[in-house]
Amino acid sequence: MLGITKHFFVFGLLLASLAWTQSTLAAETDSDGDGLSDTLETQLHTNPTLADTDGDGFNDGTEVENGYSPRHAERIKLGALDSDNDWLPDAWEIRLGSDLLSPDTDGDGFNDGVEVRNGYAPTTAQATQIEKQIAVSLAQQHLTYSINGIALEDFPISSGVTSMPTPRGEFSVLDKVPVKRYGGPGFSFDYPNTKWNIHFTTGYWRYYIHGAYWHNNFGTPMSHGCVNVAYANMERLFDFTDKRTKIIIS
Repeated sequence: MLGITKHFFVFGLLLASLAWTQSTLAAETDSDGDGLSDTLETQLHTNPTLADTDGDGFNDGTEVENGYSPRHAERIKLGALDSDNDWLPDAWEIRLGSDLLSPDTDGDGFNDGVEVRNGYAPTTAQATQIEKQIAVSLAQQHLTYSINGIALEDFPISSGVTSMPTPRGEFSVLDKVPVKRYGGPGFSFDYPNTKWNIHFTTGYWRYYIHGAYWHNNFGTPMSHGCVNVAYANMERLFDFTDKRTKIIIS
């Protein structure tokens, strides 16, 4: 049931971020009857007169709805594809309105991915700052990160156990540490070479959002107060953040 809910949530984000409502899509021309308006197909670089652009037996609308690229016959997720090699996955480019086949959408001389990593919009030549946010739900053991309110990625995390809770509140990125060692008193735990560490507050301990290679029990509190993230998700999150990124833990 959770997988079905997330499936519709992700597709809803795609349509909402492009400002397409169901009524608008219905009113627009869909020449090939694949469920995508001709205007949307232009942005996706699919063929508006061919229901199955990549010839894989699935129409373009069905592929997009399920998170797959309608431009490749292989089953490639939009979130795993970077068609123009600008660091932004195609799924992000669709949601942000940038061109998934042009590494410099706004023609300002800066790669789209470079702009996003440094906190600027990739769709306007003016130096327009974007608002990055990481939201962690302790109740749901879940993390979502976004740009200007548009969700880009979401996945399960492991926060602190009851005796060593994760701090709640609104924070920002204090420091980014590529590799760090975590250890407890009397070597009660020792995790060397931990990758992708985002420092967000200091109390009795320093608290980080960081990769965790020593367990795969994400979705359940496991940590000594930090926010554990699977390596498969953490590298992109680490690259995404800068010191203006807001972190909300609730």
